[in-house]
Amino acid sequence: MNDRIHKRNSLVNRIIDGSVTIDSVTKFEDLLKAFPDDPGLHRIYGDLLKKENSPNAATDAYETAAKLFIESGMTLQAIVSKLLEWQIFKPSQQEEQAFCSALYEERHEESAVQRFFTGMTYPEMMAFITKLMLENFPAGGRVKKFGDEENTLYFVVSGALEETDYHRLETGGRIQKKSTRDLIENDFFGEIYPFDQEIVSQSDINTITRVELAKISKSNLMNICRKYPNVKLLVGNLYKSRSEFVEKKAMRTVRRTARQKLPTQVSLKIFQDETGKVPLDVGGFTEDISLGGAQIVLGAKYQTGPADNLTGKNVKLKISLPISSVRLSILGIIVWSKEVCFEGKTTSVVGIQFKEMTDTDRGVLQEYYYGSAGEQNLIWSLWDSLMEK
Repeated sequence: MNDRIHKRNSLVNRIIDGSVTIDSVTKFEDLLKAFPDDPGLHRIYGDLLKKENSPNAATDAYETAAKLFIESGMTLQAIVSKLLEWQIFKPSQQEEQAFCSALYEERHEESAVQRFFTGMTYPEMMAFITKLMLENFPAGGRVKKFGDEENTLYFVVSGALEETDYHRLETGGRIQKKSTRDLIENDFFGEIYPFDQEIVSQSDINTITRVELAKISKSNLMNICRKYPNVKLLVGNLYKSRSEFVEKKAMRTVRRTARQKLPTQVSLKIFQDETGKVPLDVGGFTEDISLGGAQIVLGAKYQTGPADNLTGKNVKLKISLPISSVRLSILGIIVWSKEVCFEGKTTSVVGIQFKEMTDTDRGVLQEYYYGSAGEQNLIWSLWDSLMEK
């Protein structure tokens, strides 16, 4: 049963991230019957209905998506869904006020971007969000390059990007890579504040996955701030939060390749620092794996002192795939570790970055976790069988 649920959730994730496309309204309606509370699916359903020239149904789908996004604390995504709805039919003032009130009333753990939007009054918010424009980029695309004029503030609606900062050397004017960081949904970028400074980009920003951005030009934002000084204060606070924002990003790693949440049994050989010391052999399982690495929950009985003692250790990971008794052997390194309570006992969870993998193992792993050229037919065969049960 759990495996069936994981496969169904995997299908939903693939539809939302764009790796699986559904062009049939009927099939999408069947999908929504099984996942009625997923805001991302309703948003994509609205896009499909708009494409199929069904404006009334599309506005209903966008309205539902906005409501569910608000309930999930996803303010930016709710705003984008409402904008798409209002692009089809112009809203009344009462509808605008009702939407803004809903954003204010539903409080969750707030991000800097959420505080930015909910800090505005109704007139300020409408002035701001009606100037937002949406832009989509495929995986591997470039949004901004070093040396570009900074004239736009971007908000990440969905997907992931990589920002690579550079600096010029004092001698010779050469450019040297300085650092990289990941940008994910509800992050922002674009160095347009303070407004009186002319700034050029000190970084390249490229997409890791398919990305949707909401953007506002510097000139439009300045005009809004002249009329509504409170918005200028909020913009300033948004940029002041940058240090905290960046610090949190340093603790996370974006999933650069598609991952599947399928529980898979593994065994792990952890090599000790001292030469000749016997490696530790432990068991566990992974629910999160890609071609680049895996997150492993170690067996509840495993104890090795503080979890951070594992970080930096070289490992050999053996993965048992439930297809034809396939067993993969992959070398890697533990890049992070932490302690969690699992089944009433304290155990460790480790993040492993793969270092070496044979071409054969890579092909098997890719086929199992990502699918072949006939993936969509395979997924829908699975979906049909799930819907019948």
